[in-house]
Amino acid sequence: MTNENVNEKDNLILKKEEQNEKMKEENIDSNQEVNEEKEILDDKSKEIEELRQKLSDKENECQSYVDLLKRTMADFDNFRKRTQKEKETIYTDGFVDAIKELLPVLDNLERAVAHVEDNESNPLVEGIQMTLKLFKDTLQKMGVEEIKSEGEKFDPNYHNAIMHVQDENYDENIIVEVFQKGYKYKDKIIRYSLVKVAN
Repeated sequence: MTNENVNEKDNLILKKEEQNEKMKEENIDSNQEVNEEKEILDDKSKEIEELRQKLSDKENECQSYVDLLKRTMADFDNFRKRTQKEKETIYTDGFVDAIKELLPVLDNLERAVAHVEDNESNPLVEGIQMTLKLFKDTLQKMGVEEIKSEGEKFDPNYHNAIMHVQDENYDENIIVEVFQKGYKYKDKIIRYSLVKVAN
């Protein structure tokens, strides 16, 4: 072998070694880059996980506020309905109390008209009759109704029996006579009818 061949072989070996060295360095650099990228990815993954947790916490907090708002709105709606019902009850009670005070006036006007003879023509009597009619019409416009009684079946929800009578002309528990008329406003009794009931 010639010297040149040996040199050439040596050169090739040297070149290969240099290339190997270079590749090792590149591999080391590449590994370092991979490790750095892996660290960055790990950091980013942790950061993403933390952000997901924060988002979940905020969503839960937001949902609790939504639930609180719904409960508050429901409470307010119930309060509004209750207040409206209380107002209506107060109005109805006040109205009924006022009408109760006026009913004796109505009773007296009816008694006065009942005691007048049919053939009497007197301006005073006509005035009382007109006043009575106006009074009844006004009560009717206001929603006050007379409780039907005479000839009806006795109902303790509307009638108050103050007398019982044995009468074969009437069925049992039929109202024979009304001593004092009863009145109601909507479903509320203003005054019970005082009646005589057949047994």
